[in-house]
Amino acid sequence: MSAESKVAEASATIEQLLTLDVSDRKTHAEIVEKCRAVISALQDPAAVVVETLASVTTHPSLVALSNLGIFEKLAAANEPLTGAQLAERTGGDQALIVRLLRIAAASGIVTETGPQTFAATGASRMLAIPSFAAGLRLNHRTAELANSLPAYLAQTENRNITSYTNGLFQYHYKTDQGSFEYRASDEAWMTDFNLFMTVPNNTGNSWPETFDARGKIFAGGAVKINADTPLVVDVAGGMGQDLRRLKEYLPLGSFTKGQLILQDQAHVIESVPADMHDDAFTYVPHNFFGPQPAAYRGARVYTLKSVLHDWADEKAVEILRHIADSLTPGYSKLWILDRIVPETGADKALAWLDISMMAIYGALERTQEQWAGLLQKVGLRIVSVQATPDHFGLIEAELETAVLN
Repeated sequence: MSAESKVAEASATIEQLLTLDVSDRKTHAEIVEKCRAVISALQDPAAVVVETLASVTTHPSLVALSNLGIFEKLAAANEPLTGAQLAERTGGDQALIVRLLRIAAASGIVTETGPQTFAATGASRMLAIPSFAAGLRLNHRTAELANSLPAYLAQTENRNITSYTNGLFQYHYKTDQGSFEYRASDEAWMTDFNLFMTVPNNTGNSWPETFDARGKIFAGGAVKINADTPLVVDVAGGMGQDLRRLKEYLPLGSFTKGQLILQDQAHVIESVPADMHDDAFTYVPHNFFGPQPAAYRGARVYTLKSVLHDWADEKAVEILRHIADSLTPGYSKLWILDRIVPETGADKALAWLDISMMAIYGALERTQEQWAGLLQKVGLRIVSVQATPDHFGLIEAELETAVLN
């Protein structure tokens, strides 16, 4: 494309931008995408390559800053802080802190307000939150693992990675264990993982409000709720963060004690902190590779949030089959809350997540067609699909036999 054509493309995109309402949150994703399109049209190709090469130093620098407590200090300050002030408050080396903050500023994580002087941004304030800091540390380990990807693919004739027990993770760590088994004795990793899982997956409103969970469960009163079975079973629900969000969105009196079930592995259930414990929940240690206990069969809704993207199809089918066996035809639903990859135009975050899942678990982020194919293998059909602009979605499914009743 000629320079003139690039300028014309950028100019046309800018004109489109001027027609969008920046005060309307619904248009923000489109505005950001068009801004990126303008940059893409005007940026020198060499600059794109250099920026990509430079990005390999960004993440480890952010981890180092997080470990020093820099983001917390900036967030707590009501004004910019100098390198000297940050060194004094953290015990770190001033010259090192300034060098690390330069790359954070160039990446938009902090703001550089003057010589060796920096201020917090919305992004750095998020990294000051323990759950996001945990994700930063986890991703650092993933980056180390991903560095082995080219060598591994060269040895496997560049085949797609689809195995939980025979993939890049096993090659890198020289083990025959899967990721979860290998990490089980790593307390720091497990703590970070469980903490990071408390981070909401979608922007804006909570997912129960975004996807009208109340309307789906009660169908405007058209569905008679069975009081003798659970209302919601949150499978692999972690610390209960999502079941709590759902509970807050349900009408008062719409459930009784014993109808909201939180399931996860025993060590997760046992580690739920007191400030996250909810007396309305029934806490059940459960391995989703085994059958649902009899007491928790026939629920109105089973939820799997950010679970199946950790598993390749073979293992995902095992998980889904046990849930399918627990569904009551014509009554029970399965909600899969996960990313839905668009056929074109996946953003950086989603593409990064897909490669991360491949590297760690031999798994993947799925398109709607892939979700439908996976569900079909266990006799389930998609009832509805909703997705946010950042590709987080709710896939509602039921037994195929339900449509015959």
